[in-house]
Amino acid sequence: MQNPFVQMDRFFRKHRLVFWIVFLAFVGVTALLASRIKLEEDITSIIPRDEKTNALNEIFQQSKLLDRMILTVGTRQADAPDPDSLVAVAEELADSIASQLPEYVKELHREVKEETTLQLFDAVHQHLPIFLEERDYASLDSLTQRDKIKETLERTYATLRSPAGLAFKQFIARDPAGIATPALRKLQLLQYDQQFELYDNHILTRDGKQLILFLTPAFPKNNTAENTVFLESLDQLLERFQQQLPTYNSTYFGGTAVAGGNAVLLRNETLLTPGIMLAVLVIFLALYFRRIFAPVLILVPAILGSLLALSVIAFTKGSISVIALATGSIILGIAVNYSLHVFNHYRHQPDMETVLRDLAHPMTIGSITTIGGFLCLQWVQSEMLRDLGLFAAISLLGASLSSLIFLPQLISRRQQPAAHASGGWIDRLASYRIESNKKLVVAILLLTLFFAFVIRKGGVEPDLNKMNFM
Repeated sequence: MQNPFVQMDRFFRKHRLVFWIVFLAFVGVTALLASRIKLEEDITSIIPRDEKTNALNEIFQQSKLLDRMILTVGTRQADAPDPDSLVAVAEELADSIASQLPEYVKELHREVKEETTLQLFDAVHQHLPIFLEERDYASLDSLTQRDKIKETLERTYATLRSPAGLAFKQFIARDPAGIATPALRKLQLLQYDQQFELYDNHILTRDGKQLILFLTPAFPKNNTAENTVFLESLDQLLERFQQQLPTYNSTYFGGTAVAGGNAVLLRNETLLTPGIMLAVLVIFLALYFRRIFAPVLILVPAILGSLLALSVIAFTKGSISVIALATGSIILGIAVNYSLHVFNHYRHQPDMETVLRDLAHPMTIGSITTIGGFLCLQWVQSEMLRDLGLFAAISLLGASLSSLIFLPQLISRRQQPAAHASGGWIDRLASYRIESNKKLVVAILLLTLFFAFVIRKGGVEPDLNKMNFM
């Protein structure tokens, strides 16, 4: 049976125009489809998903509270500032954010609303028996005694005459005898942190040095594209604010900020890691083959395979995890092997048809086993690993086929390739027979035993928070 790759090689050599039409059409179509893919920058995609984690993630996605950011305004001085000054500075900053970033800010809570406190107070009154214990009823009996009622009314009257009466008059009108006081004291036990207090309905730290604001972005935290622009604009606004008021500073934290920081870091690493790998490969291949265009030709199948993978995923799924693309340096190293086999074999055997007959079967079998291994990742629970397996499998399939179909036509056959089969150190290293050196074999065996013993001291990082970039 005639080798199909040999037949295609003969056909394309006779019809060069057809080859270039097919080649450029393949590049154009895959590049067009690949450009439409959406990059997912969610760091949690690496976490395995099951029914419980999916339910928890759905709660996180739907919870508006988790979208909020904490914005703090504080002083750089050692002593606490005047509370009124801190409130005024915080109000000025809040006005600046609301006026300059209206398209990115949905809500900006500056103070605790009095309506919220009244709603809590009414809820306690309506369900008062739920909050009371047996010993509380003894104190309630004492509240109805004549002397206790007189004492309570005098204290209430004094409160109403003071400036605090403006804030407490509605509470006093609802409960003049203070029947709900024992229940309200129990609510203090629900306070997570005792380091905060209210001043003029604003939340201040206990030492009075910082004031807390709550900011709700207009976009959900998983929309990192818009939120990255928002955070950059917010950073610039806070920088101008600190220049105008050098004695004050402002910081923020929240799920949106963490997601945005992760997205920026993932984007940078997605370009950095394959870029370093690409630079190393280009230098290595140029030195090995001693031809300027050799690295370019060898990388063509790997690039075509990546375009094919991105186009298929864009057409079928529409998106891919950025973390999966960041591991592209691994896939690039494997994909380059296919074209390297063809190019290096052609250096020793300048007849391309012989090269294709020799390599078609082993490359096909080798690529099938590698592709099958990556496809097995489709059965894991991690979305990122599934993306990685699909991207790797299609990339390697495209790279292996491109090495046997397109690469032979791109290699120039007008002159013989550079012949230095045994002159380089790489060739000498590859031809060295390790089994002939008994000392080296013994050293490898001893190292294997040593590593087998030491590996037990290794472990898996249990803290998933360390995946995040803070």
